[in-house]
Amino acid sequence: MPERTCIACRQVKSKREMVRIVRTVNEGVQIDEIGKKSGRGAYLCKLKKCWNEGLKGNRLEHVLRTSLTQEDKQRLEEYKEKL
Repeated sequence: MPERTCIACRQVKSKREMVRIVRTVNEGVQIDEIGKKSGRGAYLCKLKKCWNEGLKGNRLEHVLRTSLTQEDKQRLEEYKEKL
């Protein structure tokens, strides 16, 4: 089973236990629920505290090597509220 590291808490977990955020060429930053989209990705645990930490500052932007648009931030915040 592939393992990934959360960019917020730095814990290593199974890929299926994490949420992948991907920078795509045409669609900007997206939440990749199935983990199959092509593009540069980052992983966060399915915990609200990890999402708060990951979205704070520019940590996610640094990992994805891009700038988040206001729409990207709003989409990620909406997903975080569903956790």
